[in-house]
Amino acid sequence: MEERIVLDEGRFLADLEELGGIGAAPGEGRTRLALSDEDGEARRWLVRRMEELGLEIRVDGIGNLFGILPGEEGTEAPVTAGSHLDTVIRAGALDGAYGVLGALAVLRGVRESGTRLRRALAVAAFTNEEGVRFQPDMMGSLVLSGRLPLEEALAARDREGLRAGEELERLGFRGTDRVTPGAYLELHIEQGPRLEDAGARIGVVEGIQGIAWWGCTYRGQANHAGTTPMDRRRDAFAGVADLSRSLRELAARVPSSVATLGRVEVRPGAINVVPGRVDFTVDVRAEAPESFGRLKEEVPRLLREAAGRHALELEAEALADAPPVRFPREMTDLVDSCARGETDRVLRLASGAGHDAQFLHFLCPTAMIFVPSRGGLSHCPEEHTEAADLLRGVRVLARGLIALAQREA
Repeated sequence: MEERIVLDEGRFLADLEELGGIGAAPGEGRTRLALSDEDGEARRWLVRRMEELGLEIRVDGIGNLFGILPGEEGTEAPVTAGSHLDTVIRAGALDGAYGVLGALAVLRGVRESGTRLRRALAVAAFTNEEGVRFQPDMMGSLVLSGRLPLEEALAARDREGLRAGEELERLGFRGTDRVTPGAYLELHIEQGPRLEDAGARIGVVEGIQGIAWWGCTYRGQANHAGTTPMDRRRDAFAGVADLSRSLRELAARVPSSVATLGRVEVRPGAINVVPGRVDFTVDVRAEAPESFGRLKEEVPRLLREAAGRHALELEAEALADAPPVRFPREMTDLVDSCARGETDRVLRLASGAGHDAQFLHFLCPTAMIFVPSRGGLSHCPEEHTEAADLLRGVRVLARGLIALAQREA
């Protein structure tokens, strides 16, 4: 690979810093919720970078953005790498952006070296991977893989009632193109501690655990905090506290599972009022299909039981359901081989976080490359990976993309 292309590592790091400034606030990380003004600015920034390289730019109906470098066989079924530009609230600079800019760096190296590959290469930025503003998460890859109807995705509303389709139109990123990757590699920070704990420099991701989300409401009766006896209360927050304990016990019973109450909004939210309503979310995950199925069976029961114990009304809506996946052995072995061309400190592992690769897997041969996260931290301003590790990951990605692009489709 080194004889074929030269990666402009300085340009890659500068791009990462520049993109990280979009939506940033001092001491607060950066926030680029899907289809927000900040997300639109990041998209336009990426389009300019694609145009500088002379890539063919395509945008599909859900706003997935592709920059294609033609190969000897044209532009169909490109070997694709990428991730996402949207972030959570108060995010780090690497989640998603690293994978997009790593892919861009590889295509830049191929273009500037004059190397001609058999198959086309593409960099992709998928819409609404995080799912903070619109649900479900990984919306762009869900639509692309055919597992979520486009019209259903476009009709998704945020908490202010705005539709995803309307926001795509407003930003100018609702396209009509169709791009079907022929293979997909996703470069990403681990977002956990396993690589760092093992002293590994590259992670070969063998699969992704299943993820299920619910949006829920407990309704009780708001009442005076001083005059309402404890045995007469219909305290909605007490129900959530009860549920929290039950979810922790569930995760302890089900092998290799986790459970989280991620958002809790108490109403009316006054110091002297018994909470009459709580809106909250539940997130459960497991790697094994049997464990994941058990979680999905147990959570609705636990929701009902906690509501019953506190005389509450329950509303619950399934927001996301991404099954566990295992990537093809041929693809993970390729990544392993490419990784060992850069370091012998390689670890095979499953991803605890969801990624667009989880649904690209249903469309084409797919695999992922991880680099270490310092302290296992992500989804926070403290998210950090050393520059040497970031650059090593890009070099592994380059090896993998070039190997795939030289194969027959």
